[in-house]
Amino acid sequence: MVQHAPHLLTSAVVNGRNVSFFSPPHPQPDFPWVDVEDLAAAFLDAEAAKRMVQHAHAFDRDKRPVATARNGDKIVTIIPHALAQGLCGAIDQWQGFVGKEEDDTGPAYDAYCRAAGVVAADHWPLDFDQMIHAFRNPGGPFLEGI
Repeated sequence: MVQHAPHLLTSAVVNGRNVSFFSPPHPQPDFPWVDVEDLAAAFLDAEAAKRMVQHAHAFDRDKRPVATARNGDKIVTIIPHALAQGLCGAIDQWQGFVGKEEDDTGPAYDAYCRAAGVVAADHWPLDFDQMIHAFRNPGGPFLEGI
């Protein structure tokens, strides 16, 4: 798998906390990746956020759908947009969200997705063909076959 060094695109406020977004660690069209600890800390206490990073490292050990990136003087764990959506959906369930309709999304999911959309539009624009590719191949080679 060809990897690229991801770089910090920007930080966005999610639920009152700064969350860092990065370029994907591969050359295929994809949506921005996100610092899993930043994202978890936007909705969970610090210890739970650290545990979320540990869980992310345990996702499918054969494929390892996470990467690391430099953020200032720290090395952080980043996850693709699709996994970030799943994480936020899980946080919503853990925090008791129950939708009225089958496709209702919770507050963590909504807050993350709104911020991610702005980040992508402002800092990681994709043309139409690239966007379709990213929708069909989320996470690129990191999530293929998962």
